[in-house]
Amino acid sequence: MNGVKARMLGLAAVMMILVVGMAACAPKASDQGAKASQENDSVAVDFAWSADSDCSMCHTKEESSQVDATCLLSQHVDTTCVSCHIDEAALTASHDKATPEKAVRAVLRDTSVDEASCESCHLRSEIAAATAGLAVLTDKNGLVSNPHALPESDDHASLSCSSCHQMHVSKANLDKKAQRVCASCHHAEVYECYTCHN
Repeated sequence: MNGVKARMLGLAAVMMILVVGMAACAPKASDQGAKASQENDSVAVDFAWSADSDCSMCHTKEESSQVDATCLLSQHVDTTCVSCHIDEAALTASHDKATPEKAVRAVLRDTSVDEASCESCHLRSEIAAATAGLAVLTDKNGLVSNPHALPESDDHASLSCSSCHQMHVSKANLDKKAQRVCASCHHAEVYECYTCHN
């Protein structure tokens, strides 16, 4: 009887080893998914940018900012990408070497938004009046400057709406961004002109 039990246990052990061995060799779902992903990556995409292109194919982060209430773009419901990004030549050039591999990391850094794009809807005088009471830009002497009614100077000529306002990221840090823009020149935290270098 002991011999039969020993053979049965031995046979059970061999069966267990076979089952475990076969399971280890079976293809896994992730292996199949990786293989399918590699096959999809190798498919050539014939793409040429035009003003009618679906930008969300590659620019998913920017697309999602249209419905993200923390982003300024969400307040611009009736605009399209080319409403603001109006330089078609620059857009065509920046998409010249677009490939599926680059699409994964697609960010809008080779294009700019012209000041005229913003001013076609937002009148500078109306914005200045609406923000007259803003105290975001207060220097260390207590001088308050309206960020939309800065004194005209050569230094301020390089500032544009996009210097402070970013449409595709959270507006939570807008005040700090504006303060950093001013501090890049007004490093003594004084906004009154001709007081730093006497």
